[in-house]
Amino acid sequence: MDGARNFRDSFLEAAALGLLATATLYVAPLHIADCLDRWLFDIWSQIAPSVGPPGDILLVRLDDPTSLDGIAQLARDEHARLLISTQPQAPTAQNDDFVLGPTELPVGAMRLQRTQWRNGGHLWFDPDMDGVVRNDMPLIDDGTQPSLALRAARKLSGESTPPREASKAERGEDRRRWLRFYPGRPFPEVTAAQAFADPTRLRDKVLIAGGPAQSELTPLGPLTTNVLLAHAISGYLQGVRINVGIVGAALGWVLAAVLIGVLGVLRAPTRPIAWLALTGAALGILVVGTIAFGAANLWLPVTGPLAWVVLAGSLLAIRVPRAARPKRLDGDLVAARQAASGGQLADAWSRYRQISPVPALLPELYELASQLDAAGNDRCAADLFHRIAQVDGEFRDVARRLVRANQPQSAGVTVNRDEMPAAMGRYQLLEPIGRGAMGYVYLGRDPKINRIVAIKAVNLAAEVEPAELEEASRNFLREAEIAGRLSHPNIVTIFDVGETNGLAYIAMEYLKGRHLSEFVVPERLLPVNTVLDLLSRTADALDYAHSQNVVHRDIKPANIMYDSIADGLKITDFGIARLIDVGRTRTGIVLGTPAFMSPEQLEGKNVNGHTDLFALGVSLYQLLTGHLPFRGASMTKLMFVIANEPHESVTAVRPDLPPRLNPIIDRALAKEPSDRFQTGAEMAAALRTAALTA
Repeated sequence: MDGARNFRDSFLEAAALGLLATATLYVAPLHIADCLDRWLFDIWSQIAPSVGPPGDILLVRLDDPTSLDGIAQLARDEHARLLISTQPQAPTAQNDDFVLGPTELPVGAMRLQRTQWRNGGHLWFDPDMDGVVRNDMPLIDDGTQPSLALRAARKLSGESTPPREASKAERGEDRRRWLRFYPGRPFPEVTAAQAFADPTRLRDKVLIAGGPAQSELTPLGPLTTNVLLAHAISGYLQGVRINVGIVGAALGWVLAAVLIGVLGVLRAPTRPIAWLALTGAALGILVVGTIAFGAANLWLPVTGPLAWVVLAGSLLAIRVPRAARPKRLDGDLVAARQAASGGQLADAWSRYRQISPVPALLPELYELASQLDAAGNDRCAADLFHRIAQVDGEFRDVARRLVRANQPQSAGVTVNRDEMPAAMGRYQLLEPIGRGAMGYVYLGRDPKINRIVAIKAVNLAAEVEPAELEEASRNFLREAEIAGRLSHPNIVTIFDVGETNGLAYIAMEYLKGRHLSEFVVPERLLPVNTVLDLLSRTADALDYAHSQNVVHRDIKPANIMYDSIADGLKITDFGIARLIDVGRTRTGIVLGTPAFMSPEQLEGKNVNGHTDLFALGVSLYQLLTGHLPFRGASMTKLMFVIANEPHESVTAVRPDLPPRLNPIIDRALAKEPSDRFQTGAEMAAALRTAALTA
């Protein structure tokens, strides 16, 4: 009972919301529904079958307006039934009503002007809002002035009153007569010259004469006025018109209500069936509208009803529960366990990665990760330990194992775990990672959303004078927030900044992978194209940061993390040098890593993006050769070499490297900032070009 009541409420809500949304289609000034309905009118006018027009109508093209007199005389001689002209110039003789013409023509949007014609009617096809003519104005001036089409139909029918289709208009009940157009080229046409050459063509015909310059836009496209007039006259003579009114509009809405009710009664069991039923209902409305137009000459404005069905039906379909997908968990899990028990650790790791690490699976995931770690496959081990920590960061010693597997180089860093705080702000600290440039780095967990993070903390009290501590803390947090606003796929995300127990901290995403500093020795160099790809992405990230007026100040391989499993790259410690700088008041402290510093940075000048690109050039050199481009036995000697001496070409250090790399590194390591790459994007493009030509 509750299910039926809930469905009923959902059905009524969907119908009401759909109707409300549909109402917006009729709001001025767009009138979207009206425009779409007229568009459908035009399509149906072109494709819906119709009876053929009268066979005795002949179009005569008057290239010369003065030829009307001659055509009129020929028409009389050949006993033509009637001659109707659309041109404003009346013939010389207007002695009878054998020749009809436009007694009034439109001037401007809503004003008519009398012509010299005495016999005929007004020639005013009032376009719709989109400029398309779809109807004739049978009578204007309170029913005293007929249209030229109506006047011609009266004459041809031999009646003093209009045919039955025009009687309504004459009684003032219908101001517009919607035309039923005849698709294709239904009316034959001759030129005036052809008529003079063979007058028998005019015999017993209804002639409609006009010039080619006069035209109107219609559902069939642009038509000359005499062709449009032929359509209108034919409709009067055959009693063919498009019926428009409250009945057609009501039928459309009734049909929509019935279809929505059917959708509700059917209550599709699955979402695909619901969408299929909705598609059928929408097509049904269009088919009914097409049949009514073609077979009954009844125009159903279906846009509103169709929109109601689609919107209400979509809401109902969305609320149908998805069909339960076949569960492959058991089969995948069995295969993963078989691979693990058979010693196929890499295959087992690959299979376990396809399975959500629910708590029940943590013991076997931990066991597999430990085996991978023992086998030396620390990359896959770190991946599994990270997945376990995302579920339960306190599971066994997973935090410690994750740090060891993910960053084996930190094993030699002495960090006393007993001195690690239990928490920092709202973050639970799980394991010390190591000592960074600004203090300790911890593996942490955000208990609110169960997210593993890296916490970097700095004791500002140890870095600044006591009197400056408060201001230093404000500056530190402000600069951290600036760095945290950077949002780029190749820049580590900063989630939060704060201060607790005298320690300022930054919470950022914990990264899997290796620092590129592990690949700067000749025995572990990465492939050349891999280096070019990674540093081109780094240059793109620097370009973005520089556009946000943020400079890294300490670019080096140790601050670039590479996850070869996911092919991910992240710049770490963004703005850390600046964060320390804003808090320090001591003198004689060199920020950054000297071997990667630009000449202007060593001189203590203001730095900008050129400094980061110089450091990226040093990193490129080291990753390609396994050596630094500038070396010195002392800090003083190193500073002198960076500022004054050229570097050795990479091809001299490593002859197998392509010579095209030399100009890229030469430009990146130029002593003057103006001689280097001007943007990170420019350097990225150069690196990618070098890789493409490999």
